[in-house]
Amino acid sequence: MLMRVGHRSDRGAHSDAGSTATITSRGVRLRMRRRDRRGRGVRGPLAPQAVPVSRSRATQFDEQVLFAWDRLVSVRPELGFIEIAVSDVPEPDNPCLAHFDPADAGLPARITVYRWALELRAGSPVMLYALIGDVLAEQAAAFLAIDPALLDAKYPRA
Repeated sequence: MLMRVGHRSDRGAHSDAGSTATITSRGVRLRMRRRDRRGRGVRGPLAPQAVPVSRSRATQFDEQVLFAWDRLVSVRPELGFIEIAVSDVPEPDNPCLAHFDPADAGLPARITVYRWALELRAGSPVMLYALIGDVLAEQAAAFLAIDPALLDAKYPRA
C-alpha cells in the first residue's frame, strides 16, 4: 500500500497524511495512525509477545536457570524438593553468586541465584549459561554433601 507522508504545512490540504486506511469485509473503512509523532520513535510493541525477541533479559535468565536445574534434577531426583529462586541483587553484607538456605520449620530448602552478579561475571550468553550450570551444581552438591563433579559431568566448565 502506498502511503503519503506529508509535511506539517500540508496538513490542511491532505487530512489523511501519515495514516493508513483498510477496508473490512463489510466495506467499513478504518483508519489507524502509524506515524512517528514529534520524533519520539515507534509507537507500540516492536514484536508480538510470542516472539522470543520480546522476552526481557530477566525472563530469558529465568528460563536458563530452570533449564539447567531440570537437567540436574533429571540426574538426581531428590533435588526436586529444593525450591529455586532468582533475585536481581544479593544482600549487601553477603555478596555471592547464589545462596543455599536449608529447610527450616516447614519451609523447603531453597537455592537463590542472583541474576546481576552472574551476568556481570559472565562475558557472553554462552559463558552465562555455563556459569549458571556451575553455580547450581555447586549449590546442589552442598545440599547433597557430595563433590559437584559427581553431580554434573561437565563441572567445571572453564
